[in-house]
Amino acid sequence: MGEAFAIARRLRELPDDALRRLTPDRRASSARIADFFDFAEALLDDASVARRMALLDRDTLAVLAAALDETERQSLATTLGREQSEVDAALERLEADVLVLDDGAGPIRPVSAVSAVFEEWAASGKPGRAELQLPAEAPTSHTTRPSPDTDALASERAAGAVGIVGESLHELDREPARLLGRGAPSMPDLKRLAAAAASTPDQIELALSVASAAGLTDAIGSAIRVSEVGEAWLASATAERWLRLATAWRDAIPATVRDHILTAYRRGSVDLVEELSWWYPLAEDAVVTPTRAVDAVAELLGITVDGATSGFGRLLVDDHAADAASTLASMLPAEVSQVVLQDDLTVIALGPPTAELDVRLRALAEPEGRAQASRYRITTASVTRALADGDTAEDLLAYLESISLTGVPQPLRYLVSEAASRFGLVRVGTIRASADASADPGRSSYIRSDDTGLIAAISVDQSLVALGLRPSDEHRLTSRIEASTVYWALHDARYPVVAEDDGGTPLRIRRQPVMRTSLSAPAASTEPDLVSRLRADDSGDTSSAWLAKQLEIAVRDHTPVTVQLQHGERRSTFTIEPVSLAGGRLRGLDRSADVERTLPLAMITEVRIAG
Repeated sequence: MGEAFAIARRLRELPDDALRRLTPDRRASSARIADFFDFAEALLDDASVARRMALLDRDTLAVLAAALDETERQSLATTLGREQSEVDAALERLEADVLVLDDGAGPIRPVSAVSAVFEEWAASGKPGRAELQLPAEAPTSHTTRPSPDTDALASERAAGAVGIVGESLHELDREPARLLGRGAPSMPDLKRLAAAAASTPDQIELALSVASAAGLTDAIGSAIRVSEVGEAWLASATAERWLRLATAWRDAIPATVRDHILTAYRRGSVDLVEELSWWYPLAEDAVVTPTRAVDAVAELLGITVDGATSGFGRLLVDDHAADAASTLASMLPAEVSQVVLQDDLTVIALGPPTAELDVRLRALAEPEGRAQASRYRITTASVTRALADGDTAEDLLAYLESISLTGVPQPLRYLVSEAASRFGLVRVGTIRASADASADPGRSSYIRSDDTGLIAAISVDQSLVALGLRPSDEHRLTSRIEASTVYWALHDARYPVVAEDDGGTPLRIRRQPVMRTSLSAPAASTEPDLVSRLRADDSGDTSSAWLAKQLEIAVRDHTPVTVQLQHGERRSTFTIEPVSLAGGRLRGLDRSADVERTLPLAMITEVRIAG
């Protein structure tokens, strides 16, 4: 009872972010929590206390174990042979996790469930209180020393990771990925992205996790799309792109294990899972699983190579991020800003292209591979895409001339001119709610062309049957399907199609992911979260609801309380053992006067634990 009182009061004083941190850590069921007393009791539950204790590191567990016997800060430091500052820091963590009570003046008291949890762990063969308090050093026997090739391999991995993330973003820009309920992309989308990036689904999942942490993607509805930050990232230099990914990785390391993980990397490296398992001897998968994920991304980004921290990786974890990026940049091959244009319509960059060159080439060509040389292919569809973005044939040829080391081959000139001559022959648009719509009831989009032969061919094309095309006149077809789907169907059937707005201006249409209702991410809840609800329902220390709740718990647990009453201008204080609370009155035994008192709840202004 006393614990619940004290913790409920402390919870009310905590900032909202501290309260929210406790909620997922303790897995408290918000449906059963109506007020701060309920929240306190949920946090004091044996299973809840055990879960949080399991996530404490060895040093903090030692302080908690010792606090069951020693209740003074100075005595704890002496008993454990620790610096007072270390003990104070551990106690601060324990108090934040609601595992000890410390008002700064009285003794330090672990919550009552702590002792039972330690006993249960010892009985199951886990480290007990005595063992945890013994001086010990983390394992270092498996430390991996960097080899002369470590930094070279690390820089290759860093550039490769930037390439994988970049290709994934470009593919997401072309067609967003479907988001499953567990917050991950679907396997078909992972395979699609892996094919685009010449990678594996596992690596793509890692790459997308760090891209998300870096803000390069957005989860909108049931789809993962490239964010505005991601678009800007694609236009930056390789070392700058790596730096954003690497700092996002570092900052996303779970706070619980961050210090120990970064210390291990600074030391040159160790078997990270073995070391973290030692530091968190009771956490098991709760620490091992996120540690493996952190280590996997570190290997992907070249921060480590086979367990050894790279030179620029060490600079990163030492908080010298700009120096890390500069060091990596000095190790990367020089980027090129010119290309070779070939008669077969391919574009070859004899080295990694600059970000500006890569972005511009992708606007008018299809990427075909990145290795020692990057390869692109210019097609009718890619030129049409560039024209839809506002370029003219003259613009495209002038740009190609400016970047080519070998001039512009005649076949390429012909392709650009031919694509420009056919550009816009077929146009797709949306039927708006207007007189236009009244002429085509139940129809969502239109296809139009001045070439009646082309319209006739489209109307009988068996690959387009699913569009349900219906002629309006000899120059126009309508469909019940939305314009973007119609556009891509015509595009895939190799018609010279352009999407247009209401004024006839060309639009660029991006593919939309295929959605399946059963696999869609759940809609965001409109219900207020637990903390917001508790704040809204809390009326302060003197509210009747708060006072009544304290008295209800005192009656339930037979806990003596001291109550203060206000009689007009006069105040009275009584210490009683509460018996019942009903009809707006508190009944209890006053031991000091050896009488039973009945006190009006409306007059009670303060309740505190007796003693």
